[in-house]
Amino acid sequence: MMEQYKEILIKLEEDAAKIQFHLSQMISSESRSSAVIEREIDGYMCEVETLCVRSRILLDGYRQTDTVSDYGIPDKAVNKIAGGIEVTHDGWLHITLNTLLPNCKYKTSGYIGDTICRLMHSYEGELPYFETAFLGIVEHCNSENHHALDNDNKGWKMIPNALKGRVIGDDNQFVLSIGLFAKMSDEPKCDIYVLPPEDGAFFMDLLEKDMV
Repeated sequence: MMEQYKEILIKLEEDAAKIQFHLSQMISSESRSSAVIEREIDGYMCEVETLCVRSRILLDGYRQTDTVSDYGIPDKAVNKIAGGIEVTHDGWLHITLNTLLPNCKYKTSGYIGDTICRLMHSYEGELPYFETAFLGIVEHCNSENHHALDNDNKGWKMIPNALKGRVIGDDNQFVLSIGLFAKMSDEPKCDIYVLPPEDGAFFMDLLEKDMV
C-alpha cells in the first residue's frame, strides 16, 4: 500500500513540475497579445485545477475515514476552503463557492463540479430533491475581479451536471430552468440556488433587494 502511495506522489510531483514549467514559460513569454495571454492563463488555471481534482481522487483513499463519495473520500476542510452548503428555511438548496465561474473560452477543468459534489456529500442533513427546478447562479464580482463578462464564456454547465441525480432527476429544459445573474462586489464568490420553479418570482424579488 505504501509503495503504491509513493508512486502516486511521484506522479503528482511530475504533474506539478509540468505546471511549474508552464508558469515559467508564461513568465518568459514576450507576447503582448491579449488573446495569447488569456489562452496562457486559462491553460495554466486548468492544469492547476485538474491537478487539484486528481490529487483529491488519488489521495483521498489514504485518509482514515469511512465516508466515500462518487469522486473519492471528501475532506471536510474542503468546505472551509472552497465554500459552503445549506438548505434554507424555504427548502431551497444554497451552495456558496469561494470563487467565480471559470472562463471557458479556451479550456476548463472539473474543479467546480468536483467541489459541488463534495460539498453536497459533506452535508449532514437531508438534501432536497426537485422533480422540476429553477437553478439561480449569482456571481458577486466587479469589473476588476471578474473571470468572464460574457455569459457564453462562463463555465456554468458543470453545475447542473453535478446536481443531476442528487437534487434533480435531469437537467433537460423541461425539468430545469436556469438563470445567470451578477451582483457588484469587491469580494468574488458564486452563490448557487436550487428551488421549485413556482418560487422563481420570490427569488427574483429577493435578488433585486440584495437578500440572496
